[in-house]
Amino acid sequence: MAESEGSNGVQFFEGVEKLLEIWFTRTDGNSKQCDLRNIPRQKLESLLKIVRCEVISFIHNDQVDAYVLSESSMFVARRRFILKTCGTTTPLQCLKPLMLLVEQYAGFDEVEDVFYSRKNFKRPDLQMNPHQAFEQEVALLDSFFKDGAAYCLGTVNRDCWYLYTLNPLEGDNKKRHRGIPEPDQTLEILMSDLDPEVMAIFTREESSSAAEATQLSGDIWFTSCAFMLPPTVV
Repeated sequence: MAESEGSNGVQFFEGVEKLLEIWFTRTDGNSKQCDLRNIPRQKLESLLKIVRCEVISFIHNDQVDAYVLSESSMFVARRRFILKTCGTTTPLQCLKPLMLLVEQYAGFDEVEDVFYSRKNFKRPDLQMNPHQAFEQEVALLDSFFKDGAAYCLGTVNRDCWYLYTLNPLEGDNKKRHRGIPEPDQTLEILMSDLDPEVMAIFTREESSSAAEATQLSGDIWFTSCAFMLPPTVV
């Protein structure tokens, strides 16, 4: 898990996660044979290099392929792609190659809906392009989705939540984009100012190995103080 170094030389890790969720469909409605899980694992790993993270482990069932990443998680279902990354990753940089992979291997030819969201960063100056400002992220998303709409929930000078999604207003696009018919809820739990004694479990001073840290915490161990509880898709 990559850390960034601020101007004062102190190591800093951005725990805020960027969430990219895309639902795919076909313009002709014939999507029964389409499946995002047909994209080869090697192609997905190449995609993640653009995002600046890598696969740590993988599990799957008949509904979804789930990947634990060096910077959080990725989920690939039949027509839904979820990428959730923290640190200085660049998930929006993978949009163009992702679209090409979806068309080539999965058979979908249209985005039905898209959601990109995140909390405001503690150190936006350490992020990579286009993630230093929400306006930059919106500009990139708008270059792919002409019916996109951007929102900010909360106070812009304190804690706030940014959201970008599709919001077709007229014509055929409005008829096609009626929202996702399947039940779909998202719960985000953000933790800050945690007990230093508890966080110490995830440092080398308290845990001599990944096995020991896993036994103490029940989760994945990193060299920094960042702690990840991989999200679960139900």
